[in-house]
This record gives sequence, C-alpha cells and structure tokens, in this order.
Amino acid sequence: MITLPDYFVRKISGYPGGIRLTKMTKYYETGRHSFFGGSKDNGGFKGMGQIQRGDPLGGGDYRYWCGTQMSTSLNVGFSRCRDCCTILYSREGRKEHKNQGCGSRLEAAYKALRRTTNCVICQGHTNKKVYGLPLCSNECIREWEFVTPTPMVLFDALEVVRKEEQEHAKK
Repeated sequence: MITLPDYFVRKISGYPGGIRLTKMTKYYETGRHSFFGGSKDNGGFKGMGQIQRGDPLGGGDYRYWCGTQMSTSLNVGFSRCRDCCTILYSREGRKEHKNQGCGSRLEAAYKALRRTTNCVICQGHTNKKVYGLPLCSNECIREWEFVTPTPMVLFDALEVVRKEEQEHAKK
C-alpha cells in the first residue's frame, strides 16, 4: 500500500486542510437597506454613523494626546486630549484644540512634573525622561501613549494649574 504525504493530498484536493467545507452564506440586499439592517451608505453596519478617518499621531503628539494602539480603518488618528478628554481625529483639529487653552495648561503641569524623579505612571524612581516627563520603562511609555490619558499625578498637577488660573482671573 502506498501512502501519500499530507501536504500532497492537501495540494491536490484543492480544499483547505484536505477537507471539504460547507458553502458560505451569501449576502443579500433588500431595497435600500442591507440584510444586516444598516443602510448602504455606511457599509451595511447598523449604528456606525460616519466612519472617522484622520491623521495618525506623530512622535511629539503623545505629549498632549493619548492615542490608540490598535489602529483600524474606523479609528485612524484617534486621539484623546490629556486635559479635557476631548476626542479628535484630524491634525488640524488637534492643533486648534491645543491653542484653545489645553496646551498651555498641560505645559504648566509638565513644568511642575519635570522637577520630580518619580515615574508619572508607576511612581517608581527614575532619571529617564520621555516627552519631557519622567517615565521609567517601555511599559510605562506604552501606557502613557495608548492607555492612560491622564494619570493621577498629572491630574493633580492640572488641578493646581486650574486653581492658579481661576485666582489669576479673579484679580
């Protein structure tokens, strides 16, 4: 009896893994709306609204914005302001938003945090500075860029800056 190698059987049979799979169900459209309940205008997805396509964050943008690690066609350029948590997608929108006051508040808070030697994320001792802030490891840098928009240390520094702005506005 002759036994054929498995790779040869898979190649000759034309089926993945050498087995015949069931037929895939077809996508049917009914009238203006698709089979899944959404309109044809938004790709057949219900409740998706407008798909946001923007400019991806650059290196210096992570100083003011928290991005997303998993970039898909639905969230290209997703960025959340570290001060007020406003979500924007375009480079122009981020620039205008920074000039509205969040940028100066963040700079003042960063100036206060620059003097410390404790990591902004994990509070561990470090001499390493990334984005002008003490960040101790690659894990903390990744968390700063993609996970935590406003760590507690930064939140406290921003509160101090806001109180100073309010006192200055009263005078």
